[in-house]
Amino acid sequence: MNRLLVTCEHGGNRVPRGFEALFRGAGRVLRSHRGYDRGALETAKFLARQLGTELVATTITRLLVDTNRSESNPSLFSEITASLDPEKREKVLDQFYRPHRNAVESSVRRWIDSGFTVVHVASHSFTPLLNGEVRHADVSWLYDSRRPGEREFVYRWRAALRSLRPDLRLRRNYPYRGTSDGLTTHLRRAVPESSYIGIELEMNQRLAVASLRRVLAESLGQALGKGVEKR
Repeated sequence: MNRLLVTCEHGGNRVPRGFEALFRGAGRVLRSHRGYDRGALETAKFLARQLGTELVATTITRLLVDTNRSESNPSLFSEITASLDPEKREKVLDQFYRPHRNAVESSVRRWIDSGFTVVHVASHSFTPLLNGEVRHADVSWLYDSRRPGEREFVYRWRAALRSLRPDLRLRRNYPYRGTSDGLTTHLRRAVPESSYIGIELEMNQRLAVASLRRVLAESLGQALGKGVEKR
């Protein structure tokens, strides 16, 4: 039996108390795609509410620390926080990075121990234009195509969404690779393959994301084999 978990790693652009000085004059970049994933948190909340499941999210800006990167990743800290000394970096990790990662992994392990296969949907969004390159997709799914469970689940979700919104441009493992460093990649190594399906949902920020939420929830519910609660 499947159990859905929804997460959001880049849900906000909040600068926590004590770190304001680092971000003085950085308002524009905080409001940009580099500061957070616009629309991702609202979509994550809607999916979790409509499908009656747990949401684990963080609203600390990714420019402080990126909770979707491993601790060994060079881009874990941005150019704004790269100058922090080791003690302050450890403080950031303890207060804002590890709590989110540990909460997600704890939920995954708890449900696996209860006999479920966890379907983990991490809600993200991408800017329509990056470094002069137009992104040719409306919705995409990042996953490991070598894992049958993830591949088959994405195919079901994509087919369900296509039937509801044939006008959308749907892609897989675009504009990023599903096996790049991320929270789902970490969890694939941490728990049994037979019990974990890790998917990053990617939405183009050029869309009115609110108009997508209903069909995303409905199509995800169909892929899970359950109806969507009407609210």
